[in-house]
Amino acid sequence: MSPGLPISELKSSLTTYAKENGLTLSQATNKALAENRQSVAAAAPVASKSSSLTQGAAPANAGGGRIYNLGSAKQGGDVFVMPAGYGIINHGHTGIFISKTVLVEAPGRNKKSRSTSSLNYKVSKGAVKQQVNHIASVKTNAANRAKGLTGKNYNMNFAVNKSATGRDMNCSQLVWAAFKLVNKSIDLDGNGGLGVYPYDIKKSSRTTTYKTF
Repeated sequence: MSPGLPISELKSSLTTYAKENGLTLSQATNKALAENRQSVAAAAPVASKSSSLTQGAAPANAGGGRIYNLGSAKQGGDVFVMPAGYGIINHGHTGIFISKTVLVEAPGRNKKSRSTSSLNYKVSKGAVKQQVNHIASVKTNAANRAKGLTGKNYNMNFAVNKSATGRDMNCSQLVWAAFKLVNKSIDLDGNGGLGVYPYDIKKSSRTTTYKTF
């Protein structure tokens, strides 16, 4: 359920989580697997109706769905979530706007987190733009934090990825971390599980959708 992640690395992170939370390794593993399946299920209805999108790459229109330009945000600190998959597993993809027309994302395996223009950024049907339900200064500070999270290697571990200071980061971890670094009480993980996935952010009570493609 996490293509490209070495078993040893996954086991190590789950073992640490289990010890910190008074669980057995088996309990932690089952909890992580259940959350992973929930993530796939949340993304699947959208992905099945849209084109095949790969994180950080131009979309292939294999599914026949319409492709859109993401365009501008209302303000820095807004986020987007879109259908996207890695290999055969679809968890979606997310990023954070650091200004109205520039976003920061962790685009995928063997790529470093980066800033890029949103004006010609391709998304498919089902993508959303969202505002985070906090005061403007919090969102501005989160956007500034996100700028400092560029240049990181991609973290293949979604199952246990809630580290705001990780050496490596995946897409949802980066968005989550940008706000967590501003205020530890701000948690964009909608279900509060071991890991934060893109559709956890979309479904969070702290985000509100203002544009659906």
